[in-house]
Amino acid sequence: MKLKHWFISLLVLFFFQQISAQCYYHLYMYDSYGDGWNGAYIEVTMNGVHVGDFECYQSFDLDSVYSFTGANMDFIFHSGNWDSEITFTIMDPMGDTLVDGPAPSDLDNLMHTSNSTCPSAISCLNPIYLNASSITDSSANLSWTPGAVDTLWNLHWDTSSLNSHPMYGNGTTVNGLNSNNYNLNGLNSYTNYDFYVQAVCDSGSNSIWSGPFSFTTNVIQGTCGIYTLMLNDSYGDGWNGGFLDIYSNGNLISSNVTIINGFGPEVTPISVDSGDVIDIIYTAGGWPEENSYILFDQLNSIIVSQTPLLHNGPPSTNGIIGCASCGIPQNLMADNITINSADLTWTAGSNGGLSWNIEWGVSGFIQGNGTTLNNVNSTVYSLTNLNPSTDYSFYVQEVCNPNDFSSWSGPFTFSTSSLPLVAGSCGMFQVALYDTYGDGWNGGILDIEVNFIITQTITLQNGSGPEYFDIPVDSADFINILYSPGAWEDENSYEVYDENNILIASEAGANGQGPASTTGLTACQPLGTGGGNNGPCGWFILEIHDSLSDGWNGSYISIELDGVPVHNSTMLAGIGTEIFPFMVDSNQTIDIIYHENGSLSHIGNSYLLMDNMGNVVSHQIGSSISGPANTQGIIGCENSMGSISKNNENVIIYPNPSKDLFFINSGQNIDHITVYNIIGEIILEQKPNKKQIAVDVSKWPNNIYTIRINRKDIQITEKLIIQH
Repeated sequence: MKLKHWFISLLVLFFFQQISAQCYYHLYMYDSYGDGWNGAYIEVTMNGVHVGDFECYQSFDLDSVYSFTGANMDFIFHSGNWDSEITFTIMDPMGDTLVDGPAPSDLDNLMHTSNSTCPSAISCLNPIYLNASSITDSSANLSWTPGAVDTLWNLHWDTSSLNSHPMYGNGTTVNGLNSNNYNLNGLNSYTNYDFYVQAVCDSGSNSIWSGPFSFTTNVIQGTCGIYTLMLNDSYGDGWNGGFLDIYSNGNLISSNVTIINGFGPEVTPISVDSGDVIDIIYTAGGWPEENSYILFDQLNSIIVSQTPLLHNGPPSTNGIIGCASCGIPQNLMADNITINSADLTWTAGSNGGLSWNIEWGVSGFIQGNGTTLNNVNSTVYSLTNLNPSTDYSFYVQEVCNPNDFSSWSGPFTFSTSSLPLVAGSCGMFQVALYDTYGDGWNGGILDIEVNFIITQTITLQNGSGPEYFDIPVDSADFINILYSPGAWEDENSYEVYDENNILIASEAGANGQGPASTTGLTACQPLGTGGGNNGPCGWFILEIHDSLSDGWNGSYISIELDGVPVHNSTMLAGIGTEIFPFMVDSNQTIDIIYHENGSLSHIGNSYLLMDNMGNVVSHQIGSSISGPANTQGIIGCENSMGSISKNNENVIIYPNPSKDLFFINSGQNIDHITVYNIIGEIILEQKPNKKQIAVDVSKWPNNIYTIRINRKDIQITEKLIIQH
């Protein structure tokens, strides 16, 4: 390893000796994000003459600037977007560092006088006003203006790249030109070129090189002319690795067409012969929903305009026919959509076709793999036997005669209706989705499992929410709410309400992680049998905890009432508390049973059981060997005369005493809640307009508080004890 480092050091020393000998300033340019400088650049002038503009295009770029003794070198930084990602180092011809640091704002008209190691016998000025004219697909006329009275010049040209400068020895040099213009021939079509010019001085020395001047040769026009493809990005950071491939008659003619950075437009011409079939294939990178493209024909009319589909980029475009005389169908729509059918409609092209071809399938299908319907003789077609709650797309092509077809128009995407949700025998659970940023879940989803079968997949498409989803449930149904992240997952949260509109689960993302999944919910929890002297005891509370941030690793806990399991609960991941309230009858026996996943540690797993008065009746903690112990034989209302704080108007406050959270459940929406401390000061006031609320009291001092609850029909006052 030491020998290797010595060898590398020797190479670096040799490299810098070469730099010194050639008298070049070197610019080391970096971008921490890797998407280039987003419009920022360093302008360099020598003795007031513009030498060039330099920037980083990805994560790192190296460039060089020629100098000579006594020259005044100016380095001027021009700001762009995301300047905070930029660093650079400027080294003089001796290898000394002029600028080194992460603060481009410090580079304000930095002037440096070149040192004596550079050539000193410069007796003429460099040429100015470089230009390229009369550009064709294979030639260009290069011209320049003499810097003074010089009459002889050297010219260097190459395809555009970081290594096109004469110092790199690439490209072609033409020496001893006695005219300040030069006809360059034999070039490739639609290719970027650079050229440089220097004056030959009377003393036999040469001026510095002027340039580069960049130009692009023309596209060879097809018999149909030139189509133009225009790319755009709505955010302004380029396509983040996304690109287009362009095919003509099945042959790749342009690959990796993209926007490196910025908004665009990025324009690419396409040579098209009459009858050519053009396909534009999109491949997504990061943030595809920001990408779009437009295709113009030879008359500069728009024939394709593709915008991003939901959470996806723009669709590919197939079957564009060069200079088709048959007009493209317009105004694709879907009407009369049901759970299994839809009417496809469109408007005939400008020439009025005889019939139309249709291709359709599930949204996202690749054209050529869908279902094709040929020679449809109406601009309306009814699709049947579709699936409910499914996205479909279709394309239409006009047929003017058996040998004359338009380009394909589309896709148009629509969704079939959902099957109506019918409440189960137990009613409906409800899930509410939220997003703290307000842009939806960005691809995150919840899978709703009922008895281990996924019945729905839901998401928040946009906005902050809440957006509500119903889950039909039958008695004793086992419900899992399974979260899968998208982008910005820590903005997501959700709540689950049971058939009585009681909040039974609440999960929120944080610190780069999305909300935890919720498993083991059981529909139609027993609410007490009531009647006679065996009336409801009230609400008991089970809290489960994990202190190691890894969830319960497959272990779970069950609640049994009189030997009958009524609920299973676990923590899939993360750190925190899961709270589950359940109703108990007087003298009913409560058992809390821990079910071990024996292969993994149980350290961090624990639970609390609180009775209807808020007293902790069991607190069990797991170890590396075994999980928290079972709790068995707890008798409902054994130590109390009734329930938690409640009244005859179906309002329940629990737990009481409280230490972290207390809940209020009401048979009707609560209009107004006010909480007073012991001296009558208002410490909380809400207008919830819902049947169930939760209040965080973890930071309230121990004391007795008064809760006043207002509904449209009644006003209720109760005492609440806070005891940490």
